[in-house]
Amino acid sequence: MTLRPLFVLLFALGLTACGSVEHRPSERAPNNRVAAVAWQEWTKFGRSTVVYGGSAAGHTNRSGLSERSEPLASRVGEYWATCGRPEWNGRSGKPWSGAFVSWTMTKAGVSSRDFPASGRHGSYLADLYDRDRSGRAGFRLHGPDEYAPKAGDLVCTGTTGASWRNADRATARRRIDQSASHCDIVVDVRGGYVHAVGGNVRNSVSMSLYPVDSRGRLVAVAGRPWLLVAENRAD
Repeated sequence: MTLRPLFVLLFALGLTACGSVEHRPSERAPNNRVAAVAWQEWTKFGRSTVVYGGSAAGHTNRSGLSERSEPLASRVGEYWATCGRPEWNGRSGKPWSGAFVSWTMTKAGVSSRDFPASGRHGSYLADLYDRDRSGRAGFRLHGPDEYAPKAGDLVCTGTTGASWRNADRATARRRIDQSASHCDIVVDVRGGYVHAVGGNVRNSVSMSLYPVDSRGRLVAVAGRPWLLVAENRAD
């Protein structure tokens, strides 16, 4: 084989390898406690993985096990029990992504002082905002273009985007409470993506890969209006 064909072959293999690394979650649980609990639940649910950004546009690389199948439907009931609704489970038809986040925080040992459990993302985020502003923050809230997420943080979307950031305190709290739509728990950042696990995604516990810029900050993706990043200082 001449040098030129060999170079072309190696270059092509390198591109393939880089692409697979970017879109392949780690096989090892993260060191951060909150991230590790979320990663373990993702594994229990079959490792559903969704890639966003560029031409991926929400492509599902792998489908997970359904919330409606046992024993996972009952597992969703455990998430709800953390929020005071043990009668609900994966077959109840109730959106449970907020309950998943609350259960994960509790399971990882984050105290209620630092994270107030709730089945509504807007409810616990508004409380985190109040605590942040009062200097009692286990979590600090950032605009999505202000801070690079790390393992254990929350990346959250909302219908009004980051419009809360420059509003007065009362308006900001109201916008967070009323517009928050979903949060995922960051488990890894590599290959140009934030790897984040969330509940009730594709009817499972799924990992979403979101692109970041050269500073490690979230970039806009279709259908995912970023609201904020909640920096975990409690874990």
